[in-house]
Amino acid sequence: MLTAIARQGGPLLDDAVLALGRIGDPGALDALADVQRSAPPPVQPIVHAAACLLGADCAAHEKFLIDTLKATGEKNQGQEVVRAAATALGALVLAGRSSAAEALLAIALHAPDSVRAPIALAVATLALRHPPLTFTLFEKNPAKEGVALLAEGFDMLEEDFEKERFFALARKTYWSASADSPARALMQTLIVELEF
Repeated sequence: MLTAIARQGGPLLDDAVLALGRIGDPGALDALADVQRSAPPPVQPIVHAAACLLGADCAAHEKFLIDTLKATGEKNQGQEVVRAAATALGALVLAGRSSAAEALLAIALHAPDSVRAPIALAVATLALRHPPLTFTLFEKNPAKEGVALLAEGFDMLEEDFEKERFFALARKTYWSASADSPARALMQTLIVELEF
């Protein structure tokens, strides 16, 4: 069913393509190859993410996404492509690719608002879906900048229940971490900067 939707195109194309990648059936690679030949530019990053999720030369697909996000940001054009590339990298982060997460944060630090906003949304979505991964990511990177990006993304999201779950886990992590640990320092930054 998803393969048929992906091959037909239409408004569900990007969701169907990403779902094929998340399901993880390598047999979907033929369908992705068909989609890649005919899909418009805003869908191409999603196709690359799906191929990576299926295990097809993931490093090359991730590099394509990073380069796409950087290039569209430098040219300050292609907002749909920027959103798709940020979403695609976010999907790779959720699949456990820390290099994709580091790239998202690095690009966002010096990006214009037109690029930073989609990245902030991707980071906030990641935080709600996988808080421990987000905490680990922010411990390894400049916490203040990452938390500011997260705050921007949270402002764009309406998922109040998921945000409250994130905040509850941050509080729990704060109290369970030792007093001088990086985890506790990060939780303190989150609590202060996100005002919860």
